[in-house]
Amino acid sequence: MVRRFLTAGAGLVLAVAAITAVVLTVRGVGDVPFRAYGVSTPGEALRIATPLVRILVALAAGLTLGGLVAAVGVVPGRGERSDGKGRTDGKSARLSADGYVGVRRAGLAAAVWAVAASVLVALTVVVGTGGDTRVLSMPDAFLASLGALEEPAGLLVAAVAAAVVAVMTRLTFSWRTAVGALPFAGLAVVAPVATGPVASVGVGHDIATDAAVLAALALAVWLGVAAATRSYLVGGRPHVEVVVRRARRVGLVCGPVAFLGLLVVAAYLVRDGWTTLYGLLALAQLLLVLAAAVVGVVSLRSAVRARRGTAATAGLLAAAGVVTGLLAAGLPPGLLRPASAQQTLLGFELSGPPTVLGLLAPGRFSVLFDVLALTLAGVYVAGVLRLRRRGDTWPPGRTAAWLGGCVLLLWTTTSGFGEYSMAMFSVHMGSHMLLSMLVPILLVLGGPVTLALRALPAGEEPPGPRDWLLSLIASPVSRFLTHPVVSLVIFVGSFYALYFSPIFGAALPYHWAHQLMNLHFIATGYLFFWPIIGVDRSPRPLPHVARLALLLASMPFHAFFGVALLGADTVIGQRFFADLALPWVPDLLRDQSLGGGIAWAAGEVPLVVVIIALLVQWSRHDRIEGERHDRRADRDGDAELTAYNAMLADLARGRR
Repeated sequence: MVRRFLTAGAGLVLAVAAITAVVLTVRGVGDVPFRAYGVSTPGEALRIATPLVRILVALAAGLTLGGLVAAVGVVPGRGERSDGKGRTDGKSARLSADGYVGVRRAGLAAAVWAVAASVLVALTVVVGTGGDTRVLSMPDAFLASLGALEEPAGLLVAAVAAAVVAVMTRLTFSWRTAVGALPFAGLAVVAPVATGPVASVGVGHDIATDAAVLAALALAVWLGVAAATRSYLVGGRPHVEVVVRRARRVGLVCGPVAFLGLLVVAAYLVRDGWTTLYGLLALAQLLLVLAAAVVGVVSLRSAVRARRGTAATAGLLAAAGVVTGLLAAGLPPGLLRPASAQQTLLGFELSGPPTVLGLLAPGRFSVLFDVLALTLAGVYVAGVLRLRRRGDTWPPGRTAAWLGGCVLLLWTTTSGFGEYSMAMFSVHMGSHMLLSMLVPILLVLGGPVTLALRALPAGEEPPGPRDWLLSLIASPVSRFLTHPVVSLVIFVGSFYALYFSPIFGAALPYHWAHQLMNLHFIATGYLFFWPIIGVDRSPRPLPHVARLALLLASMPFHAFFGVALLGADTVIGQRFFADLALPWVPDLLRDQSLGGGIAWAAGEVPLVVVIIALLVQWSRHDRIEGERHDRRADRDGDAELTAYNAMLADLARGRR
């Protein structure tokens, strides 16, 4: 009872502090942000309500996403379904009691999140239109404002995704379904950030958007895990040491990512110095995150101090969420400084027409893919080193393939090639071919799943990462996505759906859309090439002849796609490229035709490489099978051949 009273008291103090801070911030900022945007200043009540609801959205998002992560991967979230004979089936694991409680709590937070985000949609539309509440009663005007302001559209996506999470967590008893809710929760966190004020057009918005997205995900996971861990430790449940160790690892990953991401965003937004109101708020946010990291590392070194430490960490992160709402209460006018068309649409200025040396040389950072490529390479090398310390070997060719894929991913997105791919269709198409074909081919040849299954400890209690991975690979979703027809349709069909529909042209002005396209290229390519030449066993293993047929079936579609681009008489994404008005691209249709030629030529070369790799794997498989047959024949005196000859002899006697 005392513990609950103290918890409620702490929550009340935080709420009062948040309201007070919002009121002071709104009055301190005044009408400066609205004059910078060129809109009328809304009433004070509306300006106070908007950041308060934004704070509620931030806290609910953390408790949802982080709570789900904790329920499926930190606390003992999996229970095993017995087969009736005293044995368990890991593939059909149900949620344990603790996992079920954690998922239900996350679902409750998701319901609050969905409602708060829906309210915030209306508030941001009204604020963005100068406080005119009549826009809410006019559907046409409301929808027009929703599309023009961008952030309300992102909040609407968040509200829908959060509602999906709330429904999924309410109905499920399955660990896999709880894992399946994670992508929707992640989408709900990312959507408002990627379309919010940080992602507004201007110098450096590409770097700031990536950093803000990574920071938001890290903070949300960290907050929810800290809160869930604290609740678990209060109950005096088993496996405390395991839970504390896992929670500490989450903090060690999320803490630096959140701090560095917020630092990049602050450096982008704080244009007028750190002594301004906005600068002081950004500094307070950084200090709160840093303090949470220090408290988390120190307190989670032992299970004895972990309970207080996780409570303090969650409190500091909740306070950081409050400051996040305060930061959005009034953006500095420096955000909308005049810029060129390239700086406005791309976030940077191109130096001139592309040259071979310029394309090959380092270019602009892509924070998202820098982090992704370095993380993939680092985790893979750590797995190889763990095997070596244990005395096991790992083929160096697989390591070279994986690291080659990571390096190619890094170069494609952060070199001069990646820089110009955002502004020229021809270079973009070359980037598309590399990311959807060559990078995935190298990655699947690295065999990451096999490495993980060998490097991760088996038979953990409670179930650990190795058990989770096995369960996810055997899931119906994995089997569906790796079905040859499905993977072929997704891989090839996305070419036509993206470029021969309004999707590509509508996505071009937005940085988040560029990043989403690149992620889509990598993911669809990996799904397609995994069952064909992947070292890892596919959820749907195919005979080699079927793999070859699947690969050959895709080749005509690639060729026709390139030919269709070559012969097109309309410019895809014409408005965006015309607004950029690159002087060295006077003929947009000619540049598009060049992109079609690149798609045609560059798309066929990797497929030939895949055919060669497949034939080598096929030959090696036949040789291994032959050697296995010879060893079996040596052991049993070739009983199979003897039986076959006996059958033939019986048939011959029957004819007589």
